[in-house]
Amino acid sequence: MTTDAGQVPATPLYTITLTGSGVSIDGEPVGVPSGDLPAARLAALAEIRVRAALRGRPVRVTAKEPDGSAWPLVVDPDGHVTTLSVPHPVVPPPARAGDGSGRSAVPAVPFVPEPAVTWGAPLPAAHQEAWARLLAAHGAGDTTTAIALAERTEAALEAEYGPLHPYTVQVLSARAWLVLGRRDDLSATVRLLVRTALRRRRAGAEPRSETAQVAGNAHAAWRSLAATDPRRALELSGPLTDMLGELGWPGHTQDVVRWVEETTRQRTLPEDPASSEGRT
Repeated sequence: MTTDAGQVPATPLYTITLTGSGVSIDGEPVGVPSGDLPAARLAALAEIRVRAALRGRPVRVTAKEPDGSAWPLVVDPDGHVTTLSVPHPVVPPPARAGDGSGRSAVPAVPFVPEPAVTWGAPLPAAHQEAWARLLAAHGAGDTTTAIALAERTEAALEAEYGPLHPYTVQVLSARAWLVLGRRDDLSATVRLLVRTALRRRRAGAEPRSETAQVAGNAHAAWRSLAATDPRRALELSGPLTDMLGELGWPGHTQDVVRWVEETTRQRTLPEDPASSEGRT
C-alpha cells in the first residue's frame, strides 16, 4: 500500500527524538532498554501507529536521529511507514493587519482568555457522553470497554487541548487505574503507570497524593513483574528508575537498582523461549 502524503493533514506533526540514552515522542520518554536504538525506533513507531489508529488516518512524524539528521515520515494506522522525499508542509500563521501580504486586514478581535481549568473539573460538554459511557461500562464490570473508551477520549482531548492539560491528564489517570485493576499484562501496566506518573508530575496535577500513589503502584507492579518475568522487569528498570528519580524517591530507586545489580550478577535470568525456537 502506498500512502499519498499530499492527502495527509499537516497536523498533528509528532517528533520522535532518538538519543544514546533512549527515545521520546514530543518530549515524553518511551520505555525501552537504554542504548538499543533499533528497539527504540520500533517502540516509538509502534506508539505513533496507535495514535494514527485512534485518528483513523495516517499521521506525520519527524524522526530525529542521534547524529542530528531528521527524516520526514508518514505512519499509517496499520503500521506502514513512508519516508518522504520532501519536508513536511509548514502551517502558516494567520495573517495580521498590515503584514504587506496584500490581503484585506481582518478587524482585530479583543482577546478574552479562557478561564483556568481546575484539576478534577468536569470534562467539556463534547466529551461528557463518552465519559458517561466509560463510567457505565466500569460500573457494569466491563473493564475492557471502559479502557477502550478512556483511550479514545484521552486521544481526542490530547489533540484538542494538549498532553498536559487537566482534561487530558484526568482521563489518562483514569485509564491507568482501570488497567491496573485488570492486571492482565504487568509489563504494559508498568509502562502506563510510569508514563502517567511522569505526565502528572510535569503537568503539576492535583492532588499530588494521587501522583505519588500512581508512582507507588508503578513500583509495586514492577515488583510483581520481577517475580514472574525478570527479563521484562529488567527491560523496564531504566524507565522506572528515571521516573522515581524525577519524583525524588531515592529509596524506591535504590530498591530497583539493587535488584538489577543482583539479578545481573547472578545471571539467573531464564532464557527467552523465543530464542530457542527452531533449534535442532
